[in-house]
Amino acid sequence: MKRKSILFLFLFLLSIGLAYETQSITAGWMTGSQYGIIGISVLLLLVYAIPAVWALFHFAKKWKLSWIPVLFSLLGGGFIAGWLSSFANTYFHEMIQAVAPNSDFWNQYESAIAGPLFEEPFKLIPIFFVLYLFNVRRIKSIFLLAIASGLGFQIVEDFAYIRQDMPEGFSYAVSGILGRIMNGVVSHWVYTALFMVGLFLIVQATKGRKELMLTGWFYFVSGFGLHFVGNSPFGQIETELPLAIPFLTAVGLFLVYQAYLTVQSLDQGN
Repeated sequence: MKRKSILFLFLFLLSIGLAYETQSITAGWMTGSQYGIIGISVLLLLVYAIPAVWALFHFAKKWKLSWIPVLFSLLGGGFIAGWLSSFANTYFHEMIQAVAPNSDFWNQYESAIAGPLFEEPFKLIPIFFVLYLFNVRRIKSIFLLAIASGLGFQIVEDFAYIRQDMPEGFSYAVSGILGRIMNGVVSHWVYTALFMVGLFLIVQATKGRKELMLTGWFYFVSGFGLHFVGNSPFGQIETELPLAIPFLTAVGLFLVYQAYLTVQSLDQGN
């Protein structure tokens, strides 16, 4: 009975998110040209989303993890963590505007602080649901579930930005989604993977494996830190030769590869 209640809660939260994320395009107030902008932008979004999701399920099969928990984590990251983060970010913004409306610091760093502070914990919620519902325990499987949750969040967030950019016209919306596609090489799927692996290692360290504590905190802080820097003014630096985003991309890919090696080593050790 308890497991069924948890499943119902997951599906209820998921349904709220699905309705929340699609209400603007189902209300019927948009013009035909606006629907066209969204349609073309979504097709561009699928250029990376489809191969990414395919790779996710490919590795699930290769690592002998059922596709069902992966799908739950993917959908949960998009439609549970998504709307929870949206509300948290909105309330945080309103609080900052009430307390320090003209602060240069908050104008520059609000999203850098709010993003990792709210989004990273919320992206773990679907993973915890899946761990309970499907009794997933292997570190390698948990690593993949974290990637799935982050990827789901990333795809739905990109769709939200399409809706946000749509009133500005076709070229603005398309350039916006192309930019997010290019920057998506290292985005939420990396942040969540590092954050979750770090948390897992910290928990294991508290249970007796003390040697994992330092590594756990390193990955935990790395996931949070990459998200912070990516949303900070550093990520907006423009130079004749692009450096800021490529640097963050290289760092993110290097760290997630190191996390994979750690996970692989621990999985083989068990």
